[in-house]
Amino acid sequence: MDVPFWIGDRKFDQADLELIRLTVRRFSRFSRQEITATLCENLPWKAPNGRLKMEACRKLLLQLEQDGLVTLPPLWRHKVRQSVHEERKGTAIQLELSASLRDVSPVVVDPVTTAQEREVWNATMAAHHPLGYRRPIGAHQRYFIRVQTNGGPQIAGLLLFGAAAKVLADRERWIDWTPEERTRYRVRIVNNNRFLVLPGVRIPHLASHVLSLAARRIRADWSARYGYAPVLLETFVEPEHAGTCYRAANWILVGQTAGRGRQDRYSQYRESVKAIWMYPLLRDWRRRLVEPLPQGVDPCDE
Repeated sequence: MDVPFWIGDRKFDQADLELIRLTVRRFSRFSRQEITATLCENLPWKAPNGRLKMEACRKLLLQLEQDGLVTLPPLWRHKVRQSVHEERKGTAIQLELSASLRDVSPVVVDPVTTAQEREVWNATMAAHHPLGYRRPIGAHQRYFIRVQTNGGPQIAGLLLFGAAAKVLADRERWIDWTPEERTRYRVRIVNNNRFLVLPGVRIPHLASHVLSLAARRIRADWSARYGYAPVLLETFVEPEHAGTCYRAANWILVGQTAGRGRQDRYSQYRESVKAIWMYPLLRDWRRRLVEPLPQGVDPCDE
């Protein structure tokens, strides 16, 4: 691995690399988790909210081992990982509602905060979204979409925002990013991974209205949770859909994906080519996109 190198806005030099190698050798009897935590404390490598950058450090160690620079201890397999089914133990929400947007106003986009709410959110997404439910990896924020009815507030849909795609040629051309800028500042882009209006809900213009509401609050929500604020939103729309709600909410069509999976580095797993839509959260977004990040921020936020 060539030094110096960047992970997010954290620069690693030769001294950092030697500290990593020394720590792995000295604590070879520790578990990988303990080594990772020790490194995060000693580098130091923390998020703005003070949390150790465990996931980012774990990925760096795996890359260093792949490059032959460190030898990690064997994996400890005594822990049983929580199954996907355990995460879906909540009851999926059902709602039948036909109304105008005025009839159900004010519509509210609320963050999902408790474990019980997450269980309900997970089960509902698994039951109703065409792409199903996948456990979010990295920085993310779930939302409930609530509408007002005679019986009180009702959940009419769900939203999920998460980490941006690693590489998108058309996005990079639109932003006019260099490869180094993409690596360092991709964390400032947040992806609308899932958007679900419940199948029984028929409210014209609800989807575009919800996108506008989410755009108004996501910077504050993300900053409160992770210590920094995003600058751009992105999403991908399947070819059988026109992206009408995104267009109505003033998102910008900037190109297409290459038709490869998120983790596909060797063009082995083809996917459908999707439209890329972007939404700037600030007027001066090009300048703000490459501003120095809070210390410790990188694209691998837990």
